[in-house]
Amino acid sequence: MAKLTGVHGIGMHQRGRHQLLATWGPALADGLERAAGHRVEQPSVDLAFYGDLYLPVPRTAGKAAAGRKELDWDGLTDQEITHLRAWLSDALTPEQIASVPSAAEKGYTRVPRPLQALLYAFDRCFGAAAAVLYLGVLRQVHRYLADPGLKAAVDARVKEAVTPDCRVLVGHSLGSVVAYEYLRQNPEHRVEAFITAGSPLGLRMVRERIVVEDLPVGLWTTVRDLRDPVACAGRLGTWWPQIAAQEEVVVDNGGDAHAVERYLSSRTTGALVLRTLPELARA
Repeated sequence: MAKLTGVHGIGMHQRGRHQLLATWGPALADGLERAAGHRVEQPSVDLAFYGDLYLPVPRTAGKAAAGRKELDWDGLTDQEITHLRAWLSDALTPEQIASVPSAAEKGYTRVPRPLQALLYAFDRCFGAAAAVLYLGVLRQVHRYLADPGLKAAVDARVKEAVTPDCRVLVGHSLGSVVAYEYLRQNPEHRVEAFITAGSPLGLRMVRERIVVEDLPVGLWTTVRDLRDPVACAGRLGTWWPQIAAQEEVVVDNGGDAHAVERYLSSRTTGALVLRTLPELARA
């Protein structure tokens, strides 16, 4: 059985566990090789897959499936627009918002007017299309935390995947929130180390909807790229003191700051895994 289990992020509803393992396994092996300084075998990795639970429910033949795309600007309700404004404002300073030129709105003509300046400010801080990624993640996080039925189904998938042999749990993006909830709700687990990558756990919208408390795990480390819009809340240790300052690690993922492959294949992540599973460094 695998000693390391991953929990994936958003946008994987059209894929599956085996497809994602084909990405996670090689990327992690590259991170281990970089950390070990020599060739290593690809480790056995398992994945808690829940993406299909976000698929729209099929309807009768000839009719469209229920639900919209995660970010379809058409037909947003006033409540949804209010949520999106709050989430964007949570990640920006008043100065960043105030610095947006009025001409910026011309680039967001399909977007509801209350969101236009905020989207422009966010993209200017984190890169092109960063706001769409950020809001896409938070909409799925919100669904997970606000829909008891969906949350129970996702949590069950994780509980099934994390076997007694699992010693390291890695959560990426939304997966870090899901993995956090697993560890919090299942104190009898045998996980020794928790690694969060590109995590939105520090965002106010998330913290207001979960129980913020120390986790029953020996070591919690977090990895983020400073340009990763999903991790824009900064240090998780601000709210979880069990994460010591030296366990908040900054990496450079290049042009794809939020990509799980970049996080897993970094020397930093490989070294974090080897602290608990040094046997994976054997040539």
